[in-house]
Amino acid sequence: MVAVPLRPDAAKSRAGAAPPVVSSYREYRPGPGAPEAVACTWHGIAGWSRRLRVLPDGCLELVWDGQHARAVLPVPGPARYPVSAEAQTIGIRIQPGWGAIVLGAPLRHLAGLTDLANLWDTATARHLEAALAAAPDAAARRRLLSRAVARRLAAAGSPDPAVLGVVRLLSQPRASVSEAARHAHLSGRQLRRRFADHVGLPPKALQAVLRFQRLRVQLASPGTAQVTLARAAADCGYFDQAHLCHDSARLAGITPTELTARTAAGCAAI
Repeated sequence: MVAVPLRPDAAKSRAGAAPPVVSSYREYRPGPGAPEAVACTWHGIAGWSRRLRVLPDGCLELVWDGQHARAVLPVPGPARYPVSAEAQTIGIRIQPGWGAIVLGAPLRHLAGLTDLANLWDTATARHLEAALAAAPDAAARRRLLSRAVARRLAAAGSPDPAVLGVVRLLSQPRASVSEAARHAHLSGRQLRRRFADHVGLPPKALQAVLRFQRLRVQLASPGTAQVTLARAAADCGYFDQAHLCHDSARLAGITPTELTARTAAGCAAI
């Protein structure tokens, strides 16, 4: 999946007197009446060509890159995606547990990046791509993606309630995968199988990603400068500060101290 780029805004100087090129990224909360499955929509402008590093958040993404509409599955750690200088990308983020309903296929059978035309009715997917290309601006494109997801949800069956229940439990700092499985009346093997189909990540991997997202939110909150890493570790559900440091290196590629500094500087992720 595609999570949050490194900064909401970044600039890169160019030779001579030319103004710097700007890369930007914005998220937009779902509007009133939006389906429960939708976490947000977003708009990114690459600014310059590179392999953009993004962080995991456990969500499925539907992304339009200016030509094609694709599904990007969740990943358990940081990933890099190539972007071209002229790229303006529009996306909609789907909450964990809803992916198979939106795409119409178990996630375990899909590649990490798949054209919607290979998942949905081909004519429907191509019509969406044509409408996105013809839309006057990013806001109109975000509305088109939102309506497409709403139509899919209206026509689909209900998501797996046991999976959604476990996802909610794993969002809590003190939850454990084994306790969540027992609460859902599932064995560990059954839970892993359902997560492979509906979430695209194992339960333990999703728990780690959600815990790290809680840490990022706490570090971005007012008053964070007065919070020690040990306190942040306890608040977010880590065993101790060493556990937090391990996850920060594994999921972000930097130390918690660097993560704190970059978050305070206004970065959306790292």
